[in-house]
Amino acid sequence: MKSILITSGTKGGTGKTTIAVNMSVILAYELRDKSQYPVVLVDLGLDSGTTSMLLLGGIEEQVPYSLADYFMGRVPDPLSTLYVKTWQINGDSFKLVFTASLSPIPGQVKIDRYLLRGLMNAISAVSPLYVLIDTPALGLSYDVLATLLEVSTNVMLVAIPDRSSLKAVGNVVNLMREMGIMGRLIKPILNMLNVKYPMDALSNSPWTKLMRDIVGIEPHVIPYDELFIIARQALEIESLKLSFYESPALDSIFKYVDYLIEAVPPG
Repeated sequence: MKSILITSGTKGGTGKTTIAVNMSVILAYELRDKSQYPVVLVDLGLDSGTTSMLLLGGIEEQVPYSLADYFMGRVPDPLSTLYVKTWQINGDSFKLVFTASLSPIPGQVKIDRYLLRGLMNAISAVSPLYVLIDTPALGLSYDVLATLLEVSTNVMLVAIPDRSSLKAVGNVVNLMREMGIMGRLIKPILNMLNVKYPMDALSNSPWTKLMRDIVGIEPHVIPYDELFIIARQALEIESLKLSFYESPALDSIFKYVDYLIEAVPPG
């Protein structure tokens, strides 16, 4: 299996979860004939539960165990925290496996790096083609980030047109350089770029250039799209609600998925 770490470092509000959920859904659909469970989405944002709300449809209280229970030692088997969402589209079905991330004690559940390794080993029993790991911004310690980098075959960096966001991404790059795993980087994403304001006002440089200078790879741009905001307010998954013909952001995510399958072949 290929494990893709999606991270912005310690910067929140970059749209990582939106990207992770939509890419997972698109990959699950496109690879539905390749595996029974082609994609596992691991949401490590234990406090937010955004992925759980989107995929469970507001019935979170019916979930027996969440990933928080596993990290709190309440569930010895991490597979107990995996759930399956099935969709029917035009008479065809596809499945997405995901972790429910619902912490009963916000801010009190810590990600243990040894239990994290156990989680990833257990997920391999499901035989997915891809595992997408959505990292939290708050409470992401050096040790946990280093462990996530170690267990991931590839790393997708996500930033927004913001200097603090680029700095946070730069810190991840520096850590990867220290660990000697720069080869795991895939094309980074510059998310929510307003095409009317492509330049950083302070340096008068394009945001794409600033990110390329930090990561060393030309970023993939996902433009700011008001339709995404509207869909999320209705607790809808954008790739299931919108058409890429009407949504430039969704169109860009589809193009990144095509790149991902080619750059990191499933398996």
